[in-house]
Amino acid sequence: MVIDTDNRIEALEQQLKLFKESSRQSDLVRKRYQDALSILKQKDLELKQSKKLIEKDLEMLKAMQQQLVEKEKLAALGSLVAGVAHEVNTPIGVAMTSISACSEEIRQLKKSYEAEELSESDMDAFFETVDESMRLAKTGLDQAARLISSFKMISVDQNIDDIRTIDVCDYLRDIIRTFKNQLKKTKIQVELDCPQQMMVKTYPGSLSQIMNNLLSNVINHAYEPEQSGIVHIQIEQKGNRLNLVFEDYGKGMDESLKESIFQPFITTARNRGGSGLGLNIVYNLVAQRFGGEIEVESKPGKGSRFKISLVVETLE
Repeated sequence: MVIDTDNRIEALEQQLKLFKESSRQSDLVRKRYQDALSILKQKDLELKQSKKLIEKDLEMLKAMQQQLVEKEKLAALGSLVAGVAHEVNTPIGVAMTSISACSEEIRQLKKSYEAEELSESDMDAFFETVDESMRLAKTGLDQAARLISSFKMISVDQNIDDIRTIDVCDYLRDIIRTFKNQLKKTKIQVELDCPQQMMVKTYPGSLSQIMNNLLSNVINHAYEPEQSGIVHIQIEQKGNRLNLVFEDYGKGMDESLKESIFQPFITTARNRGGSGLGLNIVYNLVAQRFGGEIEVESKPGKGSRFKISLVVETLE
């Protein structure tokens, strides 16, 4: 009987020992689990913090990239004065040469008159030369005047254009009407997609300059001479944003021209009197006057689409 009791006690002690060992192992496993869980939580927190930092850095990089793009385009204005001087030299030079030719013809005419050697054919030749010289002089001076006028618009003088309430749709229709004679000389049609009424408080003068330059750009560049074409203008308002899409279906642009299209003096029509300032004026008005954005989509042979977003005052 004593032996059985001893055996039971020994068995119980063995079970207790095993239980304690098992309990110790469980505690160890539990501790390791808790340690691992703590490490995972810490790593998760670190990952979340790292993600926030990366997202913040990415936003900063995007902002810096945008600033660099803005600075690159606006910095081009720094060379504008020298560029204007260079561009003006050509038409002014033509005008001066023509005027000099007129002066020489007058001198020769006077000399022949005083020598009593002036004939009817001399007079005919004189008038023909003077007419041609004066035509060239006027063309050169007109081109110089347009260039200087464009240069003035680039500065975007904040005091010239007062803000006022307008019906954008009616206002744009009026602008398009002013191009009636120019459009008559081409086969280009303008389609305006705009609601019946859209009242906003904005800068109508600057809006007019934007539309004038975009329309002129299409007339001069989008289509080949004698080629039929369409300009589609779509307007919509979302909150305090006035969104314009200005699209043609003409020649389009390659990537190189598209990347530099808003730089001053970029033109493919210099031989036709183009100054290359039109889209630069548009860019500066959109960015500086309206605090907005402009982007262009274009491919050779597929036309061009200008997407413009302007900040305006909404009416209650």
